[in-house]
Amino acid sequence: MNSPNQGPASRSASAATLHLSGALLLTLLLAACGSSDGSDPAEPGPVAGTPPASNVISCKGYDGKQVGVAPKTITIYNNSANTLYPVLATSKNAVNEWIQGCLRTTAPHPTDYVYKLYVNEGEGIPPNSSVTLTLPLYSQLADKRYITWWNGGRVVLADRDERLLGKEDTAMETPNSVTCEGHNTACTLSTYSSNVQFPENIYAQLSEYTFGDSIVPAGQSLRLLKPENVGYNISYVDHVYMPVAIGPKNNPYIGYSGSTQPLAGFRNKLTAFLASTSVGEGWPVYNLDELKLPGGYNIFAQRSGTLPPSDNVPVKPADGYPPVLTVLNCINGGCTEQQKKSLHYGEAVQRMQNLWGSCVDWNEDLSAYVTENVTCPTDMKDRMAVIKQFFVQNHQNYLNMYSAGQCQGSTPQKPTFTYWEAMMHIYGWVPFNEGCGAAANPLADTKIPGWDHAKAQSMYIHELQYNHLQTNVQANPKLLFNPYVQLIHDDLEMNAYGFSVDDAVGFMSELGDGLIFTVGGSEGLENTQQFNYADGFTLAIGVPESKNGRANEALIKKYGVCVLNHDANDLKCEANKQDVDMPNNSQIAGFRVGSVASYPIQVRFTDLNDNVYSLRVNTKFAACTEDMDPSQCPANKSGIVDKASCLVTDSKGVKHAKSDDWCVNANPNQQREKQLTKNYLSFPQPVDFMN
Repeated sequence: MNSPNQGPASRSASAATLHLSGALLLTLLLAACGSSDGSDPAEPGPVAGTPPASNVISCKGYDGKQVGVAPKTITIYNNSANTLYPVLATSKNAVNEWIQGCLRTTAPHPTDYVYKLYVNEGEGIPPNSSVTLTLPLYSQLADKRYITWWNGGRVVLADRDERLLGKEDTAMETPNSVTCEGHNTACTLSTYSSNVQFPENIYAQLSEYTFGDSIVPAGQSLRLLKPENVGYNISYVDHVYMPVAIGPKNNPYIGYSGSTQPLAGFRNKLTAFLASTSVGEGWPVYNLDELKLPGGYNIFAQRSGTLPPSDNVPVKPADGYPPVLTVLNCINGGCTEQQKKSLHYGEAVQRMQNLWGSCVDWNEDLSAYVTENVTCPTDMKDRMAVIKQFFVQNHQNYLNMYSAGQCQGSTPQKPTFTYWEAMMHIYGWVPFNEGCGAAANPLADTKIPGWDHAKAQSMYIHELQYNHLQTNVQANPKLLFNPYVQLIHDDLEMNAYGFSVDDAVGFMSELGDGLIFTVGGSEGLENTQQFNYADGFTLAIGVPESKNGRANEALIKKYGVCVLNHDANDLKCEANKQDVDMPNNSQIAGFRVGSVASYPIQVRFTDLNDNVYSLRVNTKFAACTEDMDPSQCPANKSGIVDKASCLVTDSKGVKHAKSDDWCVNANPNQQREKQLTKNYLSFPQPVDFMN
């Protein structure tokens, strides 16, 4: 899987307890606090005073004291006309960092099995229904094994139940700490343990999630579980099958990722892509009765893959094994027996192969891959040459690791750098580390003259993967670097991964008490706007010097956002709307205003001394051009905050003596993070700590 695993009709969140995202937490706030003796504590369990089946888990906090970690939820809304078959699956981990963080231990606590949780097994959930699963951090089994529900989970949303359950899956009792509630449907759970995840040829869209973070605080040596955030992404980088939208629960200011399109219209766009002679004609499809398309990496990595002859698939050669990937013509019965076995791609992919064979020099016979010489613009030729050389160097680093005895065996599994190996590694943006471990030989450590990893990756993203936006490429489809990116972002209008390092909104890490998944519509989402970093900002306040190192001491109690001229009952946003409560045991110096209906908006928050801050944000942040001084960004810096209306009142409702001093320091700014421009509205430390 190439997407990260690192690791929402509107509803009120007035009673919510929300927490800042791990991403924001790590960039703004993280500090050491307290200590731990480093010993491996006794096995944890339910918080004292709760029944045995409680799904509140007792963990060690910053200072080693026991704290309760409440469960989080996954809600799935079926807004389509089809029955859905949801399955949740955990991941294998040689080192279970979430258990380590909870116990404050260095013991590995490996997870040797995949655990699969089926909702209404074999029956699914019907249209216009929803289910909510409540998941504790973990369930401990009788044999001392853990099912860690929060770390690297997968949500499989299928509209057929074929091949969802395999011979490797063994039935087991569902832990009583995991519960399910249905709306317009029953909700029963079945659990299986397995050595494997799901096969590629299932009628499903894969999504991924991780609840909380496991971090090593500054000044400490043991991991700590930070339960506040929810991380999520839809694996469109691997394949596209179904319109899925994901949003956080109890965080109404973050829009959704993915798509809320109706299922039928979504599939019509897949059909149109495959019919486009200039873009997607001949793009591979999975060997299924419904259209499911592989991403730009999988068209190479899965080209030679085969399926068991017993699988019920539309393309079955008379002899031999059915292919994983085929083309639409074969699905429609237009292929010969030989083509059923050998025809795995068409014109769109051939153009990609021709592009690489023509624009870059290779010291090998390319006749098996290249059918036409393409005239490359000089700038494109130079960029592709840089990327090739970058991976040549990464491959040399890989060979050096074998020479140093750092990998399994004495012979490299990929001994030579070839055109075909380059295609797989470049479109996956993955290093050569076969036989050395998944974390070995990272691209981040690879350098060539004039190019480090960050510079090369940025060029790869903006100038190559997104080159469908360039005028000369639009005029000549033979120059299209990756048609799949155009499909995901333009044709399907999705803010999701189109390739492995596509951070234009891929993996999200936000505060929340769980996640909401919808298929085929927006019903159920707390915020029905699609998330985009350019539409919002993070409000950040400074951490007072006296609070440094006290990462378990909160700074903000609550916050809220009101859109002016939006609510008929409060057009001027005069009500003190603060509907998101912050955690009281974590030092979080800010919050994200991610997706609002329009500007201007009124933002309010309350600090620990009950001072209330109120300010008006007039407009979206405007991006700077490349030649502008970063200190002057955003381009509309001076007009973003209405400083005249900014006000801080004390606990008695009286204007604070330092209100004007605090407000005048409002600083709209922008930062580049992983090829993204993110907006920040920064302020000095809370008023009571200002000099």
